[in-house]
Amino acid sequence: MRKGLLITLMAISALVSCKRIPLYNRETNLELELELNLDLDLQLDLDIDVDIELEMATIKEPEYLKTNFYDPQTGQMVYSQFVGTYGGALSLGPGRYTMLIYSFGTEYIQVRGENDLNTIEAFTSDITESKLKTLQKFTGATKAEDPTIIYAPDHLLVTRQEVEIPEFSGESQTITISSVVQTIVDTYIFEVHTVVGAEYIESAEAFVTNQSRSSFFGKGEISQDPVTIWFPVGVDRDKGCLYTVFNTFGKLPGASESLLHIFVRDTGGNAYTFSVDITDQFDNDPDNEHHIVIEEPIDIPEPESNAGGIAPSVDPWSEENVDVPIG
Repeated sequence: MRKGLLITLMAISALVSCKRIPLYNRETNLELELELNLDLDLQLDLDIDVDIELEMATIKEPEYLKTNFYDPQTGQMVYSQFVGTYGGALSLGPGRYTMLIYSFGTEYIQVRGENDLNTIEAFTSDITESKLKTLQKFTGATKAEDPTIIYAPDHLLVTRQEVEIPEFSGESQTITISSVVQTIVDTYIFEVHTVVGAEYIESAEAFVTNQSRSSFFGKGEISQDPVTIWFPVGVDRDKGCLYTVFNTFGKLPGASESLLHIFVRDTGGNAYTFSVDITDQFDNDPDNEHHIVIEEPIDIPEPESNAGGIAPSVDPWSEENVDVPIG
């Protein structure tokens, strides 16, 4: 019996002896203080009442943030931990580091490659197969020419900062690292001022071409890989307009054009597509308003099957697809 007790005590002792030793002096408090910049400075038209939630128009306050510290010479991560919304205590020894903090728990954005400052990347998933077929159908692209289409990113709050933690003195002290986190994605308002027959629209969505695939936010660069971004579009049937807010990692560097494709399905099951070149509105925005406006009216004719209200849902590939030029 005593032998069994001795073995048990030795096992417990071994477990205790393997406890991870913290990297900091417990007599010293190392604190991280974060300020969240949640202001997008968007001039939304509050008189417009659309049938979708404008989710991208606000930045959600994160519950947690990931805090990574990298060797500034090699770019390799040497320490990582989660902190609360406004920071918290850190367990890190003295030295020079590149600190990278990003919000955790976004709905669309995923992060990979975080072990290296040069490879940590924020990206979103490809859209569903049905939406891919929709774009292929109304652009006439062959399968080999199909672009990669992704969901528009939500807001990722990020800060990068070079920090130096001094050698701890023998006395109790508090060292505070302060930083401001803010979104790394661009937010745009998009609207079509005049839609004739808006009351006949069942749903609307849009695709914007030649956008960046992702953000390598550890080195402050966006991807050179071109993608098309998909996002839902709201309809104000009373005022006769289309309106939404969408996000992008940024227009593809060096891209010669960006096209906007609007896909509308009416209450009779018919589909209409409208395409317009918005390159100039991306490239020439001196006041940084990020407001894409289509002035030319678009027309949705009354569907033949609309007598009596909303038509039953239809297979997305059984509808009549009509290309309608804007203007």
